[in-house]
Amino acid sequence: MKNLLDFVLVNKYYRMNDGRLEEEAHRWNIRSYGNSNGTIERQIIIDALLKKDNANNSRYAIIISVIAIFISIVSLIF
Repeated sequence: MKNLLDFVLVNKYYRMNDGRLEEEAHRWNIRSYGNSNGTIERQIIIDALLKKDNANNSRYAIIISVIAIFISIVSLIF
């Protein structure tokens, strides 16, 4: 259930530590997130990841469709 919620919700990025967040940035080819003192700018990475997620909203449509099918099957049974 937790994995499903992490898939649907965006707050997963805010809970990630710097190392994991940097891995996600590298995975999705997000660049220019480092600053001059050698640390990462978390908000730059998070904003880019949220833009990526919002561009792919088809997952919400899939979840809604699965719920609708489930409700339809239950209503046919009862």
